[in-house]
Amino acid sequence: MQVNSFILLLFLGIFGYPPYCYTQNLPPNQVTFTQDSIVTYLKRAHTDPMTVILKSYEASGYNYLVPYYLSIESKADSTNKPLYFAHRTMLTTFSSFVGDVKNNEMSYMDSRHWETDILEDADYTALNAVDEITRIARGRQVIMLNESHTDPRGRLFLSNLLPVLKAEGFAYLFIEGLHEENIDKRGFPLQTSGFYTSEPMFGNLIRKAIQLGFKLIPYDCNETPCNTIAEREQHHATTIYETLKNDPKAKAIVFAGHGHINKDPEKNWMAYRFKTLSGIDPFCINQSINSEAPQLFHHLRQRINQPVIYKNLKKDAYREFSKLNLVDATIVFPNTNWIDNRYATWLLHSGGIPCTLRLADKKYDQTLLSVFECNEFDQFGALAVPVLNMVLQETTDQKIFLDKGSYYIRVVDLYGQEIHKEKITL
Repeated sequence: MQVNSFILLLFLGIFGYPPYCYTQNLPPNQVTFTQDSIVTYLKRAHTDPMTVILKSYEASGYNYLVPYYLSIESKADSTNKPLYFAHRTMLTTFSSFVGDVKNNEMSYMDSRHWETDILEDADYTALNAVDEITRIARGRQVIMLNESHTDPRGRLFLSNLLPVLKAEGFAYLFIEGLHEENIDKRGFPLQTSGFYTSEPMFGNLIRKAIQLGFKLIPYDCNETPCNTIAEREQHHATTIYETLKNDPKAKAIVFAGHGHINKDPEKNWMAYRFKTLSGIDPFCINQSINSEAPQLFHHLRQRINQPVIYKNLKKDAYREFSKLNLVDATIVFPNTNWIDNRYATWLLHSGGIPCTLRLADKKYDQTLLSVFECNEFDQFGALAVPVLNMVLQETTDQKIFLDKGSYYIRVVDLYGQEIHKEKITL
């Protein structure tokens, strides 16, 4: 992967503009994928989208644009349900990887069953989700949160929640998507640390957890093969249970995908199996049914400006919206504010320090802007996971927010050609 140009100025801190971004031009570092390769992969993607598109990601040197482009340009017969599902999975997944969450959300909802809005209920009050989970955490040993694997907001929300849970004594973070043991020693993920962990918000979640002192534990079937759904759910539950059995007073967060946090005994998924094994009743929080599509939570979103949990204060009971999972509470996210009708504010403004990216007089249409921590990229190059990705339209200035540190700003095209690379320090 390579990078593009824009000049991050912190010009005039005196007048309230973003602080100075000290830039340093750097020599290009190219990883190329040929036009013939794109044509070949696209032809194959029509008939086997998941295998081909996943393979293209690694073959292109982890150029996020390649699987994103193939997912958009390949077509799948909607009457062939498995093929169509595989195609939509790749499209929504790699749209989220490149920061194209608007396209991703609508594509995701096109393939879902949600049809009706969820309305206000006068018996329930919208409570700040971070504050309410902090209160819940004081009386719980295990909190489980799920996510939609194509919606980075769940990762961002957990990142924002981690400091308060750390203050409440939580020490372990079990991560389904992580496949690497002892990642704490290095302090950050690589492209080889997992699959979903290559999405920038997931990478940032891992970095923050390590910085806060959490012990990160992968618990999926990585070294131990699981041949059935039941085997996988049992492996999840047993791995978490065995860790806590050896540290019985420890408090833990479990981060999972979709239905694994379901406590329905008939479904017998991971959360219920863990409860049965350990005698610990985890507090399970659903994040996986949020979307930008207007038919879901539209009515509720008009009345909130932060993530909330709905609670009946008189009965001390939470409102759970899922049609599929038996959980304790659901987080509802507010409507997304869009920049240039394309970029999600919560994605570009997730850090603490503002910085304006000014693009030079070149054409950047459909190139990928990636922001890397310098230390990580200097050591591992294309194996590094960006802290931010965004697919660029033609020349446009953007204000982004990053945490304090030194970064490379890079832009690459579909073939991995590095258009520009510069170093900034905040």
